[in-house]
Amino acid sequence: MFLTLFDFHAQLIRESLERSPTSTLILTIDMADDLLDRFNVRQKYTHFRILVIGRANAGKTTLLQRVCNTTEDPRIYNEGKNLVRSLCGAREGIALKSCGILAGANLSGDSFRGIHDINHPFAFESNPQFIFHDSRGFESGDESQLKEVQAFIEERARSTEPKLQLHAIWFCFVPNKSRPLLELEERFFNEQRAGNAPVIAIFTKLDDLITQVFKRHLTGEQNRQSALNVLKDKFEEPLRGYKYPPKAYLHLENMQEDKGKHQDQVKELMEKTADSLDNLALQMLFVSVQSSNLELCIEYAIKQ
Repeated sequence: MFLTLFDFHAQLIRESLERSPTSTLILTIDMADDLLDRFNVRQKYTHFRILVIGRANAGKTTLLQRVCNTTEDPRIYNEGKNLVRSLCGAREGIALKSCGILAGANLSGDSFRGIHDINHPFAFESNPQFIFHDSRGFESGDESQLKEVQAFIEERARSTEPKLQLHAIWFCFVPNKSRPLLELEERFFNEQRAGNAPVIAIFTKLDDLITQVFKRHLTGEQNRQSALNVLKDKFEEPLRGYKYPPKAYLHLENMQEDKGKHQDQVKELMEKTADSLDNLALQMLFVSVQSSNLELCIEYAIKQ
């Protein structure tokens, strides 16, 4: 069914007010072209694909749940078809023959953390437009792990279909003052990567680093600043010095706490990812799939 720009505006306003009744955003005629571009992109492309890299216990699962605004477990994504809902109610009943796992199985708890197969996409039912791939990172020092990630990025870069391409990489670091960047992590940022998917460096669990540097005679804010200094000196500055550094950096803390400011941190991640994309169509696609943060979608359209 054809949706006019007026209807599209009305839908955005209605949904935004439902989610944020106190919102004061105003859509004007000057924003029409940007909104129409975003609508056309949403019609043409259906998914935004992200590779998530990180060592064990990097907080990746919690981060992705916060991004998709859910507490549910991820589901295997049936590549090229759909998000399979459940073991007994799989849409079209199509199994993932390539991975040997029954389509529709939940990837819950330890079972999700134990799979780490970069070629098995997964998604959350709350926002199936985000397709994720998980890499266990390079913690073991096995060079084959680096080669696997590089090969995956190259394969996706060769794809002629935008929906199958890799659009962004979230590299999750667990900041540890006694164990900074690994050799294979350094190589990842020193060796040229195929394609143009931007890398966002995400320093998870800042609260753990604060505990590591904690000194009793300092205030809470002073200890937090000490942790940020360690983060900058041992992680961010070295990363900036590599040949192919991340496009953006941010730190996260207390993401596991429901009463924390996790949504503000998610919004920052969304903004930095969008700003790192060098293609306007991809920027519009990225903000358009964020059903959990419609106000950010409108704000980004205004900013553009």
